[in-house]
Amino acid sequence: MWGNKNFLLLMFGVAISSTGLWVGIIGNLEFLQKNVDSSFLQALILLSGFLVGVFLAPMAGRIIDRGDKKKILIYSGFARCLAIGFMYLAIAYNNVWWMLIYTFVIGISGTFSNPAMQTLIPLIVKKEDLLQANGVYMNLFTGARIAGTALGGVMLVGMSLSALYTVTLVSYVILLIATFYMKVDVTPRERTEDGKKESFFGTLKDLYPIVRDQHKVVYSIFLLIPPYLFLSGFNLMVIEISQIQHYPGIKGILYTTEGLCVFLGTYLAKRFLKEAKLPYLFGIVFISALAHISLFMASHLIMSVISFGFFGLAMGLLFPVTTTIFQTDIPAEYHGRFFSIKGMTDNIIFQILMLLTGLFLDTIGFEKMVITFGVCSFIIASLIFLQYRIREKQNSRKTVAAAK
Repeated sequence: MWGNKNFLLLMFGVAISSTGLWVGIIGNLEFLQKNVDSSFLQALILLSGFLVGVFLAPMAGRIIDRGDKKKILIYSGFARCLAIGFMYLAIAYNNVWWMLIYTFVIGISGTFSNPAMQTLIPLIVKKEDLLQANGVYMNLFTGARIAGTALGGVMLVGMSLSALYTVTLVSYVILLIATFYMKVDVTPRERTEDGKKESFFGTLKDLYPIVRDQHKVVYSIFLLIPPYLFLSGFNLMVIEISQIQHYPGIKGILYTTEGLCVFLGTYLAKRFLKEAKLPYLFGIVFISALAHISLFMASHLIMSVISFGFFGLAMGLLFPVTTTIFQTDIPAEYHGRFFSIKGMTDNIIFQILMLLTGLFLDTIGFEKMVITFGVCSFIIASLIFLQYRIREKQNSRKTVAAAK
């Protein structure tokens, strides 16, 4: 895998662009804190870009399945670079509307680039190396998040917001250049359904018979919901914790702790979870739920760090394994549509949960919010586990009956 030029180019581009992405996210949060007071409105603005992606996801999936993945990444890269120009205008005129346009363009780009990236990895990496490759991808993204948030925080002290977005622009250009040098020998598939309109329900109809028979895929999809309760409000919770503790530096500490624990989790996943066994995944999800509930003690610096650390460990274990399940159990010709629809539904869930996070922070407060979300995570995971146990017992009875 490490001698694979395409993989190395892709990972190099991901590392650089993800660092720039997180520098830009720090810029987004700073711009919103200066211009928008309500946590709920901040959440609305951060989520606005995903709205476009929701409508484009079915079309994006078919384009990715039929088209040249490399070209799709290149066009998406150009769109990202263009988006930075709108953020420059937002800063120059101190206008949130320009930021909305920026988030729309970034959302459109992500609708194509993220599924294309996940579809491309199985094409350039051997099947037996997929878990390791997904772990490397997540580690690079996590490392970039640590470096990007740290760099963004340092730059905010002595530099302008425009400088932060310049770093983001340069990183996107580097990813674009790296993509140009990749060589992926894949023949685009012919269109077999002339004039068929792309729609969410049409694409879902195509995927349902495929996904329904892959029980690991189905359980993995539902097991991602509890961690999303934490992830959707991640940035808003970090801001809130820094205000509760009256310590701005806790932001960097929490990002770094969570990121380092993700590294540890991906290492453990590679070392001990070579075969994705569902009982292990249930245990991991319960750990993330416990981490969420424990945030009610976030007024204490040590407890907030421990909570984010346990959550990072759980995510480092969970995401590489579930991604590998999706890439191996779903037929390759459906990867584009599957990851696009999954990205679309993820975005919808994130929108709803982030809006709820912002609304709850403004109404019931931080402590009651994390307890509510944490308990919901436990309930969801428990119901899924109960259904899994019932199914396992039914299967074992059928096996015994067949043996007789």
